[in-house]
Amino acid sequence: MRVRDLILPEDKVFFTLFKDMGSAISEAAKVLNEITHELPQGTEKAHRVRQLEHQGDEITRHVYEQLNESLITPLEPEEISRLAPDMDDVMDRIDRVTQQICNYGLTESNETLKEFSYLILLATTEISQAIDSLKLLTHSENVKNHTSEINRLYNLSIELQSRAVLELFKTKDLLLIIKLKDIYEGLGRVLEKCNDVGHALNDISMNHS
Repeated sequence: MRVRDLILPEDKVFFTLFKDMGSAISEAAKVLNEITHELPQGTEKAHRVRQLEHQGDEITRHVYEQLNESLITPLEPEEISRLAPDMDDVMDRIDRVTQQICNYGLTESNETLKEFSYLILLATTEISQAIDSLKLLTHSENVKNHTSEINRLYNLSIELQSRAVLELFKTKDLLLIIKLKDIYEGLGRVLEKCNDVGHALNDISMNHS
């Protein structure tokens, strides 16, 4: 046990805030997945993702407020300062690509969009579960399993994007190529940010195991 743990009880509010952020991210990913399966309908759901993005901003702000006010924290301040913006980046990227999909006026969906959004849904679920395991601070193996799965999903998204772009350039609709390539890259960046969160969670867990 660390000396500081004997002096003051740790402030567990950070785990609550991270759990809330994980839930908001998972819900945003669920809405994104619904939209990609319902195109050209379903675009009105984009406003829900925007609401969740604003909610995520508020949670991130509360994290930093608590960090400034707390005398003692369950994680190192540097760890909290790393994880909070990484999770906020995931939310921002989900919101950004959702707006792209809806604003570009796609007349129909395709299997690539559906597969990308499903990978994002799976990855954000793993993030939420990893945060639940992180709270115990003694279950580093559980956190590692979740973060390994996030990395596997990220690698799948890289392969998916490569295949999708190759197929895309076989079409003759230049405007559609531009739109979909941009969206695919945006979806890929969501998975990249999820992977960043996975790395942060894994490093934190290892530091406290």
